[in-house]
Amino acid sequence: MRERPSPGDLADHCGRKPGSTSGSPFGEEHRVFKVCGKIFAVLHVEESPVKITFKADPELTGLLRGQYPSIRPARYFDKRYWSTLACDDTVPEDEVVELLDASYDIVFENLRKSDREALKGGL
Repeated sequence: MRERPSPGDLADHCGRKPGSTSGSPFGEEHRVFKVCGKIFAVLHVEESPVKITFKADPELTGLLRGQYPSIRPARYFDKRYWSTLACDDTVPEDEVVELLDASYDIVFENLRKSDREALKGGL
């Protein structure tokens, strides 16, 4: 497994989440992943290194930013919850995947009950 995740690997991982859709509402350089219309990740494909914006618990957000200089507050998002990670090898690939999974889970748990049940029924 590579240390630095590729844009394709990140996009594939986000795209496999139940109910995940993607588009580019902010321009082709930003691929936005949503579940039931709610953003859970943004892949900044034109950046070098590639960057990904994700949602996390505010307490974890502070810890992550303190531990990894490549994780910074996300522009245009609520900085208490959203961070942008530069995939520059400072955060191991398995941890990047865990952060994306946690971001999806946070957004999923805040969906309407009927939407959560519909997605769970489709698994």
